[in-house]
Amino acid sequence: MPLLRTLALAVATFAAAHAPAFAQQNWKIASAAQPGSVLLGFVEETARMVGEASKGEIKAERLFVGSEQEIVQQVVRGRVEMGSVSLAGTSPLIPELAVLNMPYLWRSNAERDFVTDNHVVPILRKLYESKGLVLIGMGEVGWNDVVCKTACLTPASVKGMKVRVSPSPASRMFWSSMQANGVQMPLSELFPALQSGLVEAADLPFVYYVTTPAAQSTPHYVMTRHLHHPSAIFVNKRVWDGLTPAQREQLATARPPVDRMRREVEADERPRMEDFKKKGGFVHELTAEQRAEWSKLVVPNQAALIKEIGGQAQEVWDAIQVGKKAFADRGGK
Repeated sequence: MPLLRTLALAVATFAAAHAPAFAQQNWKIASAAQPGSVLLGFVEETARMVGEASKGEIKAERLFVGSEQEIVQQVVRGRVEMGSVSLAGTSPLIPELAVLNMPYLWRSNAERDFVTDNHVVPILRKLYESKGLVLIGMGEVGWNDVVCKTACLTPASVKGMKVRVSPSPASRMFWSSMQANGVQMPLSELFPALQSGLVEAADLPFVYYVTTPAAQSTPHYVMTRHLHHPSAIFVNKRVWDGLTPAQREQLATARPPVDRMRREVEADERPRMEDFKKKGGFVHELTAEQRAEWSKLVVPNQAALIKEIGGQAQEVWDAIQVGKKAFADRGGK
């Protein structure tokens, strides 16, 4: 018996010495990115980086959810740990985010990036946290352009047309400025609506559009470049607060650098457009004068949109104006 007790103690000691030092957490990162899109690669890279940064303590996997609004709700409720969602998709929960989707807000990509990174992100962190989310970092989706079943190159061509309006107030403002017949619906309902004719047009970023059924049912892509789509990577706050300080520090940078995401989305767009045209699609590039026909209907409504959004929208707008001045003072264009 003493020998058996000695052996049992030895086995227990060995097992304790070789037991895992942690209980691995399994996380989901939800996204609506489609297969074949560079956007999907960003989410999968984030999942991999979370595992590497946490030294295997957290195993993250991508989860496809077709509705961005559903993703946001699932993360807020803690049913999904992380989300990678456009600001437009999050604006039903945080209306102030729609300021960043303001049509014809930016003079250049360089201005947009400088102002967002240096003047806007600190405010966004507070807004996300007020809703139970921790903003880990910014991402990129690209520019929204108009997509139609026919060549809709002017505002007059969409006047009265049935168009999909996203839940974002910025989308409502754009289409109402065009006097279109807006039908609000989540992204998950858009593609069957285009196929059935319930709506005849929408606005989407090309790198996403070309991976969806919209590219077949609505083959005219008109480069209005009216609305920019930043995205954000965020974590449920209760989950975040449950991490150790070391884990939070590790995960704070566990995502692709936003500068690289911006470059890759821009670089990915042109060859995809050429391939799309070879397959029978249409990409209509507009001159500055043609684009001005769209913007002149929108810009006078920007101040009213800030009031409509309410909350801290004015604070976000003011920060953007300060940032624009700082960018100009640096000689930026």
